[in-house]
Amino acid sequence: MEYQVASEIATSQAVWAILCIVLAAYFIRETRKEKAESEAQLLIMYENQRIESANREKNLMDHLERSNESQAKTAETLEQIQGSLSSLEKRMDRMEKYHIERS
Repeated sequence: MEYQVASEIATSQAVWAILCIVLAAYFIRETRKEKAESEAQLLIMYENQRIESANREKNLMDHLERSNESQAKTAETLEQIQGSLSSLEKRMDRMEKYHIERS
């Protein structure tokens, strides 16, 4: 008797339909849970990347500022060297004129 009842329950389409609905609901719930966890991880990763990007940008701007200062100093030094060379050339010209006039 019990075997016959169990057999009827097992072959009943309603039982299999309910089982399929329960499994589908469980699958959907688990999928949503995984999606929410994945989305939370993505948001955390995005925020970390944004912070790292801001730090990199700040470091690059600092480096650019130092490079600009260094280039400005180099330009000033080159101008001073150019002035010194001009002065030296003038002195050499005067010395040459002086030696030519004495000879």
